[in-house]
Amino acid sequence: MADTAEMPVETKSVNPHVATTCTAGPIGLTAFGITTILLNFLNAELIGKDTITLIICYGMFHGGMIQILAGMWEVYRGNIFGGCAFTSYGGFWMGFALFEILMVITELEPPSKDGKVVWLIVWGIFTLLNLIGTLNANRVVQFVFASLTALFFLLAAGVNNADIHVLAGHVG
Repeated sequence: MADTAEMPVETKSVNPHVATTCTAGPIGLTAFGITTILLNFLNAELIGKDTITLIICYGMFHGGMIQILAGMWEVYRGNIFGGCAFTSYGGFWMGFALFEILMVITELEPPSKDGKVVWLIVWGIFTLLNLIGTLNANRVVQFVFASLTALFFLLAAGVNNADIHVLAGHVG
């Protein structure tokens, strides 16, 4: 292993055992993007409700587990923002999938509409704070967080308005 003192500054890593060119960003963004698009096809009523099982399974593993792994990889590399974002949204997808599964296999009462609105607003605020954290990043990353912020707030508004819910699906 080469001593990091001999490496050019642009190739040094927070962890000297990790190459700086090795990032989990692409797989994390892919997992996030594909899973979000699948759910929003359903929200926009472009696909039938019979696809929810596929979306839930995909959300649990690709949207959830893969993003959590990508987040841990980013933390290991010293990218705290990427680690926080990927693990948080991975947790969102794992929680969403588990919730949907529990609603089918148990006799639990579904949450009130107000509870669902609060849940979506909290995620909207978290995403807005992440958007602020991207203001020094490239425009693509800013767009991802800006559109996701809009999506969460539209989904919150759509809890009580079916037309806004469909609009949220098109935005997402």
